[in-house]
Amino acid sequence: MSHLALAAVSFAHQAAPGSPVPKGKACPPRPILDNADLSVPRGAFVLLTGPSGAGKSTLLRLFCRLEEPQTGQVLLDGQPVDTLPPAQLRRRVSYLQQTPAVIPGSVRENLLLPFSFKAASGQERPDDAALTALMDSLAAGDIPLDQEASTLSVGQRQRLCLARALLTRPEALLLDEPTSALDPESAAAVLGAAESFCLDQGGTVILVSHAEFAPARVTPVPYVLSGGQLRAGRLP
Repeated sequence: MSHLALAAVSFAHQAAPGSPVPKGKACPPRPILDNADLSVPRGAFVLLTGPSGAGKSTLLRLFCRLEEPQTGQVLLDGQPVDTLPPAQLRRRVSYLQQTPAVIPGSVRENLLLPFSFKAASGQERPDDAALTALMDSLAAGDIPLDQEASTLSVGQRQRLCLARALLTRPEALLLDEPTSALDPESAAAVLGAAESFCLDQGGTVILVSHAEFAPARVTPVPYVLSGGQLRAGRLP
C-alpha cells in the first residue's frame, strides 16, 4: 500500500478576479492537475520539479488538506485524507511552505509550539540541549534560543521551521523549496537532514526544488508536473 497517493485527482484554480475575459464567458479555470495519479511508498524520497507556476506547491498542499481536489481522492495509507481529523493529519504529514511562518516570541517558543497542542499530548518536550543540537545539525546552531524569531532572516526561518517539524516526528515531510534562501553550506545541511529523515527514520519525503539536487545518500524518485500532467521524470 502506498503511504501517500493521488487517485485520479483533478484540481484547477479559477482565474483571478479582474483578469481579462472575453465578453459573455466565465473565467476559465487554470488546470493544475488533470486526472493525476501518484503513488509514493513509505520511506520514499520524491523529487518534484516543473516550470514556475505549474502547481507544485498546490500538489503539496493537497496532501495536507490546505487545498481540496475537485475530483478524485488524496490518500494516506489508503485512507482518504478528508476522513482524518485535521490535527491528526497535520501531525502525521508536515508541510513546510516556501515562505516560512513564525509566531511572535523567541526561537525556543517557536520550536516548542507544537508541544502546546493537544495532538502532541504524551510526546516528550525537548530540553534546550536537544533544541540546540537539532539547530546545529541544520547549520543554525549559532542562533540563540532566546532570540526573537521575527528578527531572523528568511533562510534562518526556513531552518527553524524544519527543526520544528522534525521535533514532532511526522511520518512524511512535504518540503517546498526549503533551500531557496540558503547558502551552499546551509542548503547541504538541510538536504542532509531530509535524507536522514528518510533513511534513518523511515520517513517519506516529497521535495519541490528548482535548484540542482545532488543527494549524498538517497536516490530520489523524480516526477515532473507541467500543464496539468504529472509524469515520471529523470534525474539531472
